[in-house]
Amino acid sequence: MAIWDKPSEKFGAPKLKSFTADSLKCPNCASNLVYDLTHGAMICRNCGGLFEPATLDKVGSFGLVNPEKDYDGTIEVSKEDEERVEIVCNSCGAEIVTDKNTSSTFCAFCGSPALVSRRLTREFKPDYIIPFKFDKEKAISIFEEHCAGVDHLPKDFKSKKILAKMTGLYVPTWIISTEVEVNVCGKGHMGKNVDSAYYENHAATDRNYSQLTYGKVKFRLKNVPFDGEIKIANNLMAAAEPFDYSELERFRPEYLQGFFAEKYDEQPLDMTDRIYKRLDKYALKVCDEIDFGYDDFVPEADASFTKYQNQDIKYALLPCWFLSINFDGRDYQYIVNGQTGKVSGEFPYAKGWETINRTGRRARMEAISWNTGIRAFLYLLPVFGVALLRLLASLRDDLGYMRFVYNHPIELLIIAVTIGAVMYFLAEILPKIMHSREKKDLEILARASSHDLAPEQGVEAYYDSSFPITAYETTKDFISLESGWHYEEKYDYRTSVPKAEEETVNENATVFEKKGQSHRMMQ
Repeated sequence: MAIWDKPSEKFGAPKLKSFTADSLKCPNCASNLVYDLTHGAMICRNCGGLFEPATLDKVGSFGLVNPEKDYDGTIEVSKEDEERVEIVCNSCGAEIVTDKNTSSTFCAFCGSPALVSRRLTREFKPDYIIPFKFDKEKAISIFEEHCAGVDHLPKDFKSKKILAKMTGLYVPTWIISTEVEVNVCGKGHMGKNVDSAYYENHAATDRNYSQLTYGKVKFRLKNVPFDGEIKIANNLMAAAEPFDYSELERFRPEYLQGFFAEKYDEQPLDMTDRIYKRLDKYALKVCDEIDFGYDDFVPEADASFTKYQNQDIKYALLPCWFLSINFDGRDYQYIVNGQTGKVSGEFPYAKGWETINRTGRRARMEAISWNTGIRAFLYLLPVFGVALLRLLASLRDDLGYMRFVYNHPIELLIIAVTIGAVMYFLAEILPKIMHSREKKDLEILARASSHDLAPEQGVEAYYDSSFPITAYETTKDFISLESGWHYEEKYDYRTSVPKAEEETVNENATVFEKKGQSHRMMQ
């Protein structure tokens, strides 16, 4: 079945729902399995295993390799965990783990000194860890250096006493790798139709047109992190990325000495929506970078579907220096990446400067609006030119007019060429220059200032280069090359219709791969 034959909520088709299969039990833990449309596989909500529906062969997992257990009296405390203590904040409820020789006088999250130590209530079994690369003094120095580069920062924002509260904390993180397959639908634009001002105000022509386009894109994402700590804002942790996962080490208790470590609050099964939303964003970005031979291709999330398979998940502790500052009645949280030194967090403005900054952004947005309106007018100039020529043609029987033409042919030729050149510049070249300028203005508006959180890492940081991107459009013969995208033959959008995908039988494919469903991209 081709992509355009898939049911779509956008066109009124009923929404598919998962169902419970009580007759099938998980081969790992004997819990009930549920059919999950996102993966086209049976999923165990207890251990996170993914299984092929027909054979129950394991095809992936969203669960722990080594599940942690509660120290509820039914199991003995491990020898390693006997050397650890759990510190609990009575103010915010944060629970951090450290070795018994490390003490703390305040909470890393809220700064409260109301701390209580107790024995571990749950096993502490991370699989991997990235050790800290520098000490507290260096982390404070990095933070101060970063603050020096933030313009219009209040002078009394930080002090030595506040910076002394910076705490080394290992953050529990789920690191996910997966293969991605996207059935993408979008609009391919040619000629002036790449400009929204032209596309919205003018009819299509042979040179300027848009084409509904379908395609399939396959690639692999590697080591996308998701923190499992509720008390750390997800966007704050994302702003501290990336980490170098080539330095992952098998967890050893020695790495914990002198530092704190959070226990996860969420497992991957608890945050699948959050995981899929970020992976879908990356999938859409990859599709947006592929133009399928058009001057511009814009994928539509509503009509596109993604499928994830062959997942791999690691549970690791990532090093972060954590600092909480209360300023002017508001709590500001900061992270200094304990491996790379990258600083993340929002910084306040000195009095009055935030208003000035907002005014400047508003003025730029108004300039973009004027830019769009002027381009729409410039694209109409050829119409005015044709009207002028018709007016001149209507004067051909006027004797005075004809006598003037006969007596000044060279002057009229120069005037005509000049007018033509000006019209061409105004109607063809200037709109492209203005369109380029608008793109730059939008990039500036989207760019985070030194006061804002750094944006989430792009897909290029997590694309697996060992798994090359493959893509093809179902409306023309398309192949991918290392040097770029290439088409086997020419394509006429006016006469061509979408071709059904050729179905090839892979004898080695599993039932899961043959019958796997896909899910609509999350918004």
